[in-house]
Amino acid sequence: MSTGKETMTSMERYRATLDRKQTDRILFFHRGYGFCAKNTGFSIADIYEDPMKSFLAQSRTAEQFHSDGTPFYTFVSYGSWEFGGEIHWPVDRYASGPSVSKRPISKPEELDDLVLPDPKTAGCVPKMMEFAKLQEENGVPIAFICGSPFTHAANLCGVDTFMKWLIKKPEAAHKAMRLMTDHITSVAEYFIETFGKDRVLARSAAPSESNKLISPKHFEKFALPYLKELHTKVLDLGAERFYVHICGEHNDNLELWQQIPFGDPGILSFGHEVTIETAAKTFPDHVIAGNLDPQIIAKGTPQEVFEGSKKVIEDGMKYAEGRFLFMSGCEIPSSTPAYNIYMMQQAVEEFGWYK
Repeated sequence: MSTGKETMTSMERYRATLDRKQTDRILFFHRGYGFCAKNTGFSIADIYEDPMKSFLAQSRTAEQFHSDGTPFYTFVSYGSWEFGGEIHWPVDRYASGPSVSKRPISKPEELDDLVLPDPKTAGCVPKMMEFAKLQEENGVPIAFICGSPFTHAANLCGVDTFMKWLIKKPEAAHKAMRLMTDHITSVAEYFIETFGKDRVLARSAAPSESNKLISPKHFEKFALPYLKELHTKVLDLGAERFYVHICGEHNDNLELWQQIPFGDPGILSFGHEVTIETAAKTFPDHVIAGNLDPQIIAKGTPQEVFEGSKKVIEDGMKYAEGRFLFMSGCEIPSSTPAYNIYMMQQAVEEFGWYK
């Protein structure tokens, strides 16, 4: 669908933004895997379990709402299934995403029994590879999960247990992150070897590093070294760049995030807790994405969604001109009214054009 104002396709707009060239308007993504499923008549579990249905659900929803977003494969609680844990699929197929029914470990001493899994067969990786081939066939960015070693290591034993290890068993926390860093690196090698250098996008999120869970001191001691190592290795292997969702309250961690390489440029998205102004000034060389509060999108009136979108768009165009991507600050719930996504699109149509 075209509104008549476009002078660029979505892919041209995306590539021009990464090349720091003039675009006709800001980029607009919707971010809600469960929402895409329900919007197109698929079950939420299909977003994670069936790559073809997931690709179709995301593609059709992007077309419907005139979004520049391209389909990506994601998986909640990555790290647990990949190291031998068990996944529970929703019984009614519309309840929520998959959950962990059995962790690979529960005690520090059990770390010694874990071995690095084969990246070609581990957990959701085969589904992720199937999805990546659909991305390649359809000419959209090829991406793979290259998440935070801290967040994924916490999924080995559960976030609550892992947080206790930081204090009481720091050597175990480091051992878990060593394993996870090595595993993620092997997955990156697999995808880069399959598709070629400079052809894959490394996608990551960092919810467990939020300042609501750990202090900047613990971020610096536990998360930062492995993030720096992983990003450096993956970029050196030939990944095109990183897309990282810096999820939740990270204001006190931002100076530490500055030390991490993301590519040239990286794409950094933020929750509503970090203002667009702060993000743009802290990371002046990267594309800034965000950050309308998902609760407003899910529960607000259409007018509230429109006004909130306007504020985010105006801030993005002011503080991150030419390198801004408008989207929600985190996952949009599956219960979100479709009309509210339409109001986000209408705000882009009215306020998102560069002069």
